[in-house]
Amino acid sequence: MQTSNLSFTSTVWNELEKENKEFFEAYAQSQSKEDRMSEEETSQMIQKMISDSSKAADKDDDDDE
Repeated sequence: MQTSNLSFTSTVWNELEKENKEFFEAYAQSQSKEDRMSEEETSQMIQKMISDSSKAADKDDDDDE
């Protein structure tokens, strides 16, 4: 059971990285900086990613009609 959870988590993480390359590239760069991204900056980046993803999903829904 533990292994399947890890496999599922890994699969989801990989898909998130594929769908949100800019976010994860920015995140990786922030981790390599001497002063890491603040919790507020991280929260803002996540909110932007969610917003962008939502807008893209809405556009896809509109395109399907």
